[in-house]
Amino acid sequence: MKKYEYKFVEIHAKRGLKDKVGDTFDECKHIITAEAENGWRLKQVVTPFNEKSGVYNATGYQIIFEKEI
Repeated sequence: MKKYEYKFVEIHAKRGLKDKVGDTFDECKHIITAEAENGWRLKQVVTPFNEKSGVYNATGYQIIFEKEI
């Protein structure tokens, strides 16, 4: 039976005057590419939220990677 390990990487959404549109997405792409080079496979991207921010106001993302051990 195959076994897997998982890695969770949290990315905070960038907002404000100094951040450009797409900065958060570019950071996610960079992390996904870098982890793939190290043998991790992208499993899922989750947008957690809390009661204060609401469903449509994401504060960041959880990127989940998987690797067979």
